[in-house]
Amino acid sequence: MALLHKKTSEIPQDAVRLNEDEAVNYFMKLVQNWENKWEVWPIVYAPGILGGCTVFSSFYINNHFRRALKLGSYGRLSSYLPSVALPAIMATMYHSTFVLPDTVLRKQTCPVCLQTRAAVFQSFFSVGYPMLLVPLSSFMFATRHFTYRLPSITEKPKEVLKLFRKLTGPITLPLTLMLAFNMTLAIFLTGKEFETVYKVNLQLLAVERKLESEGLLPAE
Repeated sequence: MALLHKKTSEIPQDAVRLNEDEAVNYFMKLVQNWENKWEVWPIVYAPGILGGCTVFSSFYINNHFRRALKLGSYGRLSSYLPSVALPAIMATMYHSTFVLPDTVLRKQTCPVCLQTRAAVFQSFFSVGYPMLLVPLSSFMFATRHFTYRLPSITEKPKEVLKLFRKLTGPITLPLTLMLAFNMTLAIFLTGKEFETVYKVNLQLLAVERKLESEGLLPAE
C-alpha cells in the first residue's frame, strides 16, 4: 500500500486511514523489509551516516584542544563522552525525528526548506556544539590538572578570549571544510531521502494498479 495524501472526500471507502505517526511507522517497516536495500539506502542509513560524520568532526576538535592544552590522559573519557558521543547521538536523533518523518509524509512543499533544516541541525551538532563545549571542558581540565597556564575567566575574560582565538587559529581552515562538508552531506542525503520516498510509493502504486487490473484488488 502506497502512502497517499488525499482530501476526505477523495478517500475510498476501503482505504486504510493512518495518522502521521502510524504512517511513518508503516513506511519505515516497509523500507526495513524492502528486498533491494540499495533502492532504499538513504532512508535506512542517512541518520547513521550523519552521526558518523559528527563523530569525526567532534573527535578532531576535541583532540586538537586536548593536545594544545597538554592534557594527555587527564579527563579523556570525561571529555569524549559529552563532546563526541553526545553530539553524534543528537545528530542522528534530530535527523530521524525532525527531518525524516517530514520527508516520508511530504509535509514540506519546499524540499529545499527541509534540506536547509537538516543542514542547520548537522552543522550545529558536528561543529557548532563541539566548538562551544570542548574549549570550556578543556580549559576546566587544564586548570584542574595544571597542564597549561590559563588566565582567570572572571578576572581576565579578554585574555581567555585571546587564548581561544590563538588555539582555534590553526584549525580555522579544517573547521570551515568540515562545516561545509557536513552541511553539503545533510543536504545531499535529505534530497536522496525525498527521491527514495517518491520511488518507493511509485513502485507500490504500480503493484496496486497491476493487482487491480488482474482483479485481485477492487478498483478505486
